[in-house]
Amino acid sequence: MTACASGGADQVVDIIVAGGTVLDGSGTDPIRADVAIQGDRIVAVAAALPGYHAAAVIDAHGLRVAPGFIDIHTHSDISVHFNPGMASMVSQGVTTQVVGNCSLCLGLALDDPAFAFERRWLSSHGVKITWSDMAGHLGRVEDDGVATNYVMLAGHGTIRKRVMGMAGRAAGADEIERMKAIALRAMEQGAWGLSTGLEYQPSSYAGVEELAAVSSVMRAYGGFYATHLRNEGDLLLEAVREAIQVGEEAGVPVQLSHHKAEGRQNWGKVHETLKLVEAARARGVDIQMDQYPYTAFMTSMSIQFLPDWALEGDADDVGARLRDPGQRARVREAMLANRPEWADDAPGGVWGDVRIGASRDNPALQGRTIAELAAERGVSCVDTTLDLIASALNFISAVNFAISEEDIAVVMRHPWTMIGSDAVGTAPVGKMAEEKVHPRCYGTFPRVLGRYCREKGLLSEAAAVQKMTQLPASRLGLDGRGLLRPGYFADLVVYDPETVGDANSYEDPHQFSHGIDTVLVNGRVAWQDGAETGVRSGRALRRPSP
Repeated sequence: MTACASGGADQVVDIIVAGGTVLDGSGTDPIRADVAIQGDRIVAVAAALPGYHAAAVIDAHGLRVAPGFIDIHTHSDISVHFNPGMASMVSQGVTTQVVGNCSLCLGLALDDPAFAFERRWLSSHGVKITWSDMAGHLGRVEDDGVATNYVMLAGHGTIRKRVMGMAGRAAGADEIERMKAIALRAMEQGAWGLSTGLEYQPSSYAGVEELAAVSSVMRAYGGFYATHLRNEGDLLLEAVREAIQVGEEAGVPVQLSHHKAEGRQNWGKVHETLKLVEAARARGVDIQMDQYPYTAFMTSMSIQFLPDWALEGDADDVGARLRDPGQRARVREAMLANRPEWADDAPGGVWGDVRIGASRDNPALQGRTIAELAAERGVSCVDTTLDLIASALNFISAVNFAISEEDIAVVMRHPWTMIGSDAVGTAPVGKMAEEKVHPRCYGTFPRVLGRYCREKGLLSEAAAVQKMTQLPASRLGLDGRGLLRPGYFADLVVYDPETVGDANSYEDPHQFSHGIDTVLVNGRVAWQDGAETGVRSGRALRRPSP
């Protein structure tokens, strides 16, 4: 950034982004234009800005200028209180994050034993839950400061725990009404929709009746239903049909989170799920999707491998179940009945594609495959998996290379797919740098622009930017963001189209991406010259009342 030397201007502004090629987020062809910024707003976009004078100029010659990327699916509410700088996010051009996904919503968590997972995660970073509702959480985010804008969904699982704990049963009529009341209060305090994580307890215990009833609260507020499907593998089609049914019965839009087909036996099913989406849209259901551009997913090992009944209760219950010889034998038998291929311990088998992710109690495990560990221990891969889950008290994750590259392309090309990282905001320093996070935490948006646009030609650059900006802004109903136009908030990313791309790997994930030159959040520079500036100009955005 340099000072502008000319004088005698008719209008003085704070910043001019000069000489860049603008992709305005609408999907239209890029144009050469300068962008003038005053305060937190864009005031002019034109091929030339005669009469404008700026205190500072950002030289964007040879670079692209786009609206800041809106990450429709993150879990940064679980890190915002110890990582407000969000380096992994701003470094890839993200200026707005949607948090509270997959049923887990820290904004509605309580300092109560029912929220042992949330408390354990936060306490390892010296953070305590001091709020009792979404207003309190959002207020604390604002008080602490945050580098990106912050949009929160109300998590169904968190709401259910407030009403029923981890009870593994259907909710009664009175319990559903109590859940609706909490969801309503969350919407009144600024939530933008409801999320579910139907592979996770306790959301997994809810049926369509409960999900539709709680989701129906969103209707009056213009909110939507974002769902981590009940199954993303063998029962993927059934799970998509269930999501559509919930949306239709509740009368709300549906967002299919991180849409994919897990497991080689299910590759290609996305062709069928997209037909279901198109059929639903044809009869008036507003259904869209998001996606991250990687062939591996990452989540809790227990969720990936244990039968549903083995997950009942809290982490201590799961651990005790796996340490009891009789119950462990039942779990093992159920695992192999469900997946006979899991009996194959060969290095080239399925367990060679499963790599330990975050393992706080034993960091030396991170990055190792189940096949490697099993061979070293002289036990089966299934027993190694059960030992790891039991010893970590269910607090261990794994990366699983189970997604088809072809499926990624099919979903990405669909006009109603937007980009979402499914990441937790992190940083390459301190305690956070000790965990083997998924590469998507740092590389999602640059990877789309580099690998899928520039190298593969799967999308035009304009179409990719639209999937990262205008499309998620429209889904949210986020006024004044998602496009680069006068009057809009000055959330901008300046990047080099020739070098933009992800630079990290599963082995070394804490690496910033290439090609992101400058990032502005609400008119202030948050990232420049390969480093964060320390500016925390993000805002907790609350959905307006109807």
